[in-house]
Amino acid sequence: MQFKHPEILYALLLLIIPIIVHLFQLQRFQKVPFINVKFLKQIELQTRKSSQVKKWLILFTRLIAFAAIILAFAQPYFSNFEKNTQHNTIIYLDNSMSMESKGKRGELLKSAVQEIIESNISTSEISLITNDKIYKKLNNKNFKNELLNLQYSPINQDFKTILLKSEQLKSNKTNTLNNFILISDFQFNNKLNKKDVTNVNTSFELVKMAPEKIQNISIDSVYIEEKNNNEITLKALINTTDISSENTVVSLFDDSILIGKTSTPLLQNQPSIVEFKISSTENFNGKLVVEDENLLFDNTLFFTVNKPEKINVISIGKKTDYLSKIYTENEFNFEQKHLSNFDYNSIQNQDLIILNELDKIPSSLNNSLKEFANNGGNITIIPSRNSDHISYASLFKNMNLGTIQPIQEKELKITNINFAHPLLDEVFEKQVKNFQYPLSQHYFPTTLSSSSTILSFENKENFISEIKINKGTMYWVASPLNNKSSNFLNSPLIVPVFYNFGKQSYRVSQLYYTLSDENNIEIRTSIKKDEVLKITGESTDFIPLQKVSRNKVLLTTSNQPIKSGFFKIKNNNKTLKNIAFNYNRQESILTYQDLENEFGKADNVTISNSVSETFNELKNQRDIKSLFKWFLGIAVLFLLLEIFILKFFKV
Repeated sequence: MQFKHPEILYALLLLIIPIIVHLFQLQRFQKVPFINVKFLKQIELQTRKSSQVKKWLILFTRLIAFAAIILAFAQPYFSNFEKNTQHNTIIYLDNSMSMESKGKRGELLKSAVQEIIESNISTSEISLITNDKIYKKLNNKNFKNELLNLQYSPINQDFKTILLKSEQLKSNKTNTLNNFILISDFQFNNKLNKKDVTNVNTSFELVKMAPEKIQNISIDSVYIEEKNNNEITLKALINTTDISSENTVVSLFDDSILIGKTSTPLLQNQPSIVEFKISSTENFNGKLVVEDENLLFDNTLFFTVNKPEKINVISIGKKTDYLSKIYTENEFNFEQKHLSNFDYNSIQNQDLIILNELDKIPSSLNNSLKEFANNGGNITIIPSRNSDHISYASLFKNMNLGTIQPIQEKELKITNINFAHPLLDEVFEKQVKNFQYPLSQHYFPTTLSSSSTILSFENKENFISEIKINKGTMYWVASPLNNKSSNFLNSPLIVPVFYNFGKQSYRVSQLYYTLSDENNIEIRTSIKKDEVLKITGESTDFIPLQKVSRNKVLLTTSNQPIKSGFFKIKNNNKTLKNIAFNYNRQESILTYQDLENEFGKADNVTISNSVSETFNELKNQRDIKSLFKWFLGIAVLFLLLEIFILKFFKV
């Protein structure tokens, strides 16, 4: 028991006054002469005993009554905390997309908000942490307003970051108690580590929001399986957490126009693949849709395929007329440079680099080409009759192409055409057999790793090969193409092969970006010093961080935008590129952390499955149970008892 005004308890010392009055009465007895006191002595003794009992009872009732009155005015109460204790409550409310799952009272986030408001908790200071914002020291009214306006966020903060933010909100004032409540579904992909909450001097209330059904169908991703000059083959991965193997319909839209539908059987925790074909020559704002009543945010996936721009092709080495005739201005930005005046800084602006009969490949160019290929660039190598074998072997080794042998002086026909190769797939209407085979006077034998043959000699050695290098592609031509070394330039194959080298080198921009991730978007454009690029959507527009260099601008986004959909990158009012953003699909994985098993024995951690129960318990702990009325009632009761004794207790 505690007292609001303990100083009043000093008045209890005044209780000694009635004790003194009762023990030392000042009344004097008068002597009355009587004939015979033989019988009166017995009566006198009996009367004195009764009087003493009555006096002690009256003394007792008065002491209790006065003591109760004094205690009542000292305002006694029961509480788990001292009277001056202030409560600083910090609440983390998970508003990530997975909280869209359905619980007993609807969506987990909305039911949590409703239960917090219904608990009607009052506190000295209250702070709210969500995945995207921090609300400091709110009063009860503002706290409720922020809860009612709370929206789902694409940002999913890890718990270590949340705990660091909570440390900044803790109060260091004396007599202030910090309470930290975490309300989340505690997905396993965002695991709360035991050491982060048990190695600190803070009490934690973990409230786990659990969905009624762990069922969800989601569009995981979409990617380009194959592309040619006219068509792109897309494949999408569809996931489900349900055991059901029923077919699910997947629809493809171009903006709001339905392009196609397909159905696929779904297996639990095993992705299903659906395929669509779209045009590669026009802008395409794609939207894949599935029907699912559980989580809604992952039922739609947006992506964009932009109309091809002019392809940047540069030839380093010997200048030739046939390349400039193939790579015309209406489709290509073509340049020819001697190695001596080539600017290495321009490499990353290219789509295709042709090493045209270089005698030697410098080590600096070797390393630049490797970086270029790793970033998705394509390279065509045409050796020289006098090529330095050591420098070419070094290039092959550095880029893991395989091995190259010294030049072989041997006349060979180019007889074999791989009609099925994507480079030649649409070149011929039918396979030609009565073909006038071109010749080569010499060639460089190679043993290539992970290569595919496009054209080959009559001895089965490769003439033109394709080698994949990380994100890029290398095309190897085994023989020089000048008229002294080969008559391939006179062959009808020269145009489709080299034309498709260029067309296949066009780098399709990223199909979509993920909200809340740090995304780098490269735009090929030149802007003035006072100009900036802007990203606009249906309901939002913003200026991202941008780095301007020659002929391109690198945009960086992180916390914006906050909703999925289609967006445009604009310079003033001119649209430069269409892009798409989607929610992070990790939120679709409905696996959850076992809190009881991990934190059940921790002294500073309390686990609950109910928001209302947690807040009611917190409220009960903070409630002050006043005893003023009880002690006042006791005082009245004993005063009435005293009156009763005085009136009805006859001496």
